[in-house]
Amino acid sequence: MKILVVSDSHGRHDLLRKAIGQEAPIDMLIHAGDVEGNLDKILGPKREYEIHAVAGNMDWGDSMPPSDLFEISGHKVFLTHGHGYGVSYTLANLRQAAEERGADVAIYGHTHMPAMDEQNDILLLNPGSVAKPRQAGLKKTYAVIMVDNQTGRMTVRFKSLRGIGWS
Repeated sequence: MKILVVSDSHGRHDLLRKAIGQEAPIDMLIHAGDVEGNLDKILGPKREYEIHAVAGNMDWGDSMPPSDLFEISGHKVFLTHGHGYGVSYTLANLRQAAEERGADVAIYGHTHMPAMDEQNDILLLNPGSVAKPRQAGLKKTYAVIMVDNQTGRMTVRFKSLRGIGWS
Protein backbone atom coordinates (compact mmCIF):
# COMPACT_ATOMS: atom_id res chain seq x y z
CA MET A 1 0.00 0.00 0.00
CA LYS A 2 1.31 3.45 -0.95
CA ILE A 3 0.16 6.44 1.09
CA LEU A 4 0.88 10.08 0.25
CA VAL A 5 1.00 12.35 3.30
CA VAL A 6 0.82 16.11 2.76
CA SER A 7 0.11 19.17 4.85
CA ASP A 8 -0.07 22.92 4.66
CA SER A 9 -0.85 23.30 0.97
CA HIS A 10 -2.40 26.73 1.78
CA GLY A 11 -4.49 27.11 -1.36
CA ARG A 12 -1.68 26.03 -3.69
CA HIS A 13 -3.83 23.33 -5.25
CA ASP A 14 -1.43 23.10 -8.19
CA LEU A 15 1.34 21.97 -5.84
CA LEU A 16 -0.94 19.49 -4.08
CA ARG A 17 -1.91 18.00 -7.44
CA LYS A 18 1.77 17.94 -8.47
CA ALA A 19 2.67 15.87 -5.40
CA ILE A 20 -0.16 13.45 -6.18
CA GLY A 21 0.98 13.23 -9.79
CA GLN A 22 4.59 12.57 -8.77
CA GLU A 23 3.56 9.64 -6.59
CA ALA A 24 0.68 8.18 -8.62
CA PRO A 25 -0.67 5.65 -8.32
CA ILE A 26 -1.45 5.95 -4.61
CA ASP A 27 -3.84 4.00 -2.41
CA MET A 28 -4.48 6.75 0.11
CA LEU A 29 -4.03 10.50 0.51
CA ILE A 30 -3.65 11.93 4.00
CA HIS A 31 -3.82 15.73 4.35
CA ALA A 32 -2.92 17.12 7.77
CA GLY A 33 -4.69 20.43 7.33
CA ASP A 34 -4.45 23.96 5.98
CA VAL A 35 -5.85 22.94 2.62
CA GLU A 36 -7.64 26.28 2.19
CA GLY A 37 -10.19 24.77 -0.14
CA ASN A 38 -12.53 21.85 -0.62
CA LEU A 39 -10.58 18.68 -1.43
CA ASP A 40 -13.49 17.15 -3.35
CA LYS A 41 -13.58 20.17 -5.67
CA ILE A 42 -9.77 20.42 -5.87
CA LEU A 43 -9.19 16.76 -6.73
CA GLY A 44 -12.38 16.05 -8.66
CA PRO A 45 -14.72 13.10 -8.40
CA LYS A 46 -12.63 10.55 -10.34
CA ARG A 47 -10.03 9.28 -7.92
CA GLU A 48 -9.15 5.76 -7.02
CA TYR A 49 -7.68 6.42 -3.59
CA GLU A 50 -9.05 6.89 -0.11
CA ILE A 51 -8.75 10.34 1.52
CA HIS A 52 -8.31 11.28 5.17
CA ALA A 53 -8.12 15.02 5.83
CA VAL A 54 -8.49 17.34 8.80
CA ALA A 55 -8.97 21.07 9.20
CA GLY A 56 -6.02 23.25 10.03
CA ASN A 57 -5.98 26.66 11.67
CA MET A 58 -6.48 28.28 8.22
CA ASP A 59 -9.42 26.09 7.17
CA TRP A 60 -12.23 28.29 8.47
CA GLY A 61 -15.79 27.22 7.89
CA ASP A 62 -14.78 23.99 6.18
CA SER A 63 -16.56 20.76 6.92
CA MET A 64 -13.38 18.82 7.70
CA PRO A 65 -13.08 17.52 11.27
CA PRO A 66 -10.32 18.76 13.62
CA SER A 67 -8.99 15.21 13.95
CA ASP A 68 -9.46 11.72 12.59
CA LEU A 69 -8.71 8.24 13.88
CA PHE A 70 -8.45 5.37 11.40
CA GLU A 71 -6.57 2.14 10.71
CA ILE A 72 -3.96 1.24 8.15
CA SER A 73 -2.96 -2.44 8.03
CA GLY A 74 -3.26 -2.92 11.78
CA HIS A 75 -1.81 0.51 12.70
CA LYS A 76 -4.11 2.96 14.43
CA VAL A 77 -3.48 6.47 13.06
CA PHE A 78 -4.34 9.72 14.83
CA LEU A 79 -4.48 12.62 12.34
CA THR A 80 -4.61 16.27 13.40
CA HIS A 81 -3.19 19.56 12.18
CA GLY A 82 -1.39 19.98 15.49
CA HIS A 83 -1.98 23.63 16.32
CA GLY A 84 -4.36 22.63 19.11
CA TYR A 85 -1.62 20.49 20.66
CA GLY A 86 1.15 23.11 20.62
CA VAL A 87 3.34 21.17 18.15
CA SER A 88 5.38 24.29 17.40
CA TYR A 89 6.76 24.05 20.94
CA THR A 90 6.55 20.41 22.02
CA LEU A 91 5.32 17.05 20.76
CA ALA A 92 4.44 15.84 24.26
CA ASN A 93 0.75 16.83 24.02
CA LEU A 94 0.39 15.22 20.60
CA ARG A 95 2.07 12.03 21.77
CA GLN A 96 -0.21 11.91 24.82
CA ALA A 97 -3.32 12.47 22.68
CA ALA A 98 -2.27 9.63 20.36
CA GLU A 99 -1.57 7.36 23.31
CA GLU A 100 -4.98 8.14 24.87
CA ARG A 101 -6.62 7.11 21.59
CA GLY A 102 -4.61 3.89 21.34
CA ALA A 103 -2.80 5.13 18.22
CA ASP A 104 0.68 4.01 17.30
CA VAL A 105 1.03 6.67 14.57
CA ALA A 106 0.31 10.40 14.91
CA ILE A 107 0.37 12.54 11.76
CA TYR A 108 0.40 16.31 12.07
CA GLY A 109 1.34 19.50 10.23
CA HIS A 110 1.30 23.18 11.20
CA THR A 111 5.08 23.69 11.61
CA HIS A 112 5.78 23.51 7.84
CA MET A 113 8.89 21.45 8.62
CA PRO A 114 9.31 17.73 7.90
CA ALA A 115 9.93 15.69 11.03
CA MET A 116 9.76 12.11 12.22
CA ASP A 117 10.25 10.92 15.77
CA GLU A 118 9.31 7.86 17.76
CA GLN A 119 8.29 8.33 21.38
CA ASN A 120 6.95 5.51 23.57
CA ASP A 121 6.35 3.31 20.50
CA ILE A 122 4.33 6.06 18.79
CA LEU A 123 5.54 7.32 15.42
CA LEU A 124 5.11 11.11 15.16
CA LEU A 125 5.17 12.23 11.53
CA ASN A 126 5.02 15.68 9.97
CA PRO A 127 5.35 15.74 6.15
CA GLY A 128 6.36 19.41 6.04
CA SER A 129 4.65 21.75 3.59
CA VAL A 130 4.10 21.38 -0.14
CA ALA A 131 3.57 25.15 -0.43
CA LYS A 132 5.29 27.19 2.28
CA PRO A 133 8.26 25.34 3.79
CA ARG A 134 10.11 26.77 6.79
CA GLN A 135 13.08 24.41 7.24
CA ALA A 136 16.63 25.17 6.05
CA GLY A 137 16.76 25.04 2.26
CA LEU A 138 13.01 25.73 1.98
CA LYS A 139 12.25 22.46 0.21
CA LYS A 140 8.58 21.81 -0.54
CA THR A 141 8.13 18.40 1.07
CA TYR A 142 5.70 15.57 1.63
CA ALA A 143 6.00 12.02 2.94
CA VAL A 144 5.32 8.65 1.40
CA ILE A 145 4.41 5.74 3.64
CA MET A 146 4.81 2.28 2.17
CA VAL A 147 2.99 -0.47 4.05
CA ASP A 148 3.67 -4.16 3.55
CA ASN A 149 0.12 -5.52 3.48
CA GLN A 150 1.21 -8.91 4.81
CA THR A 151 3.36 -7.80 7.74
CA GLY A 152 1.95 -4.31 8.34
CA ARG A 153 5.51 -2.94 8.40
CA MET A 154 5.62 0.78 7.57
CA THR A 155 8.50 2.61 5.93
CA VAL A 156 8.50 6.40 5.58
CA ARG A 157 10.39 8.54 3.09
CA PHE A 158 10.40 12.30 2.80
CA LYS A 159 10.32 13.65 -0.74
CA SER A 160 10.18 17.03 -2.42
CA LEU A 161 8.39 18.41 -5.44
CA ARG A 162 10.55 17.93 -8.53
CA GLY A 163 11.21 21.06 -10.53
CA ILE A 164 10.17 23.24 -7.59
CA GLY A 165 13.18 24.42 -5.60
CA TRP A 166 14.99 21.04 -5.43
CA SER A 167 14.33 17.38 -5.88
